[in-house]
Amino acid sequence: MLFSSLLIFACLFATDLITKRVICGVLAETGGRMDFIPHLLRFEYAENTGMAWGMFKNGTLFLSIVTALACAAIIFFLIKTGKKMPLPMRLGLLMILAGAAGNLFDRVFLGFVRDFIAFDFIDFPIFNFADSCVTIGGILLFISLVLTKKGRDFFKNLDDEKEKPAE
Repeated sequence: MLFSSLLIFACLFATDLITKRVICGVLAETGGRMDFIPHLLRFEYAENTGMAWGMFKNGTLFLSIVTALACAAIIFFLIKTGKKMPLPMRLGLLMILAGAAGNLFDRVFLGFVRDFIAFDFIDFPIFNFADSCVTIGGILLFISLVLTKKGRDFFKNLDDEKEKPAE
């Protein structure tokens, strides 16, 4: 379980860093913008010092601290309960962790997050692979917790274990 979890995390984290490096490098040579699927999807370089939709602009230090604490909490929870955790829940948490770590890497080493994926058909913030991991991981976690019996039972059992008196 530990090896497979580390492998999933490492693959997602590496994919984020590689896509940022490669695509942002190409965009630097093409003027910062390139149509990928015309009228649907484009690559456009942006340096984000905040969160989506301009929230916490120039909040790199604050967001770095919050993200590091969230990563630590997820790691602790995975280590403590990972063996009992349903696979979709573990995968959701690993995706959230990898995405958060990818953006934390950018914030710590660059002072901003590199974003490059933009939609042409809707008004939506420019984002990156790490943001997609966090979003998809969050959806997977929600589905696992709320819509599956295994997820609900997992948390019910955690709660039951806390209520048992120490022997």
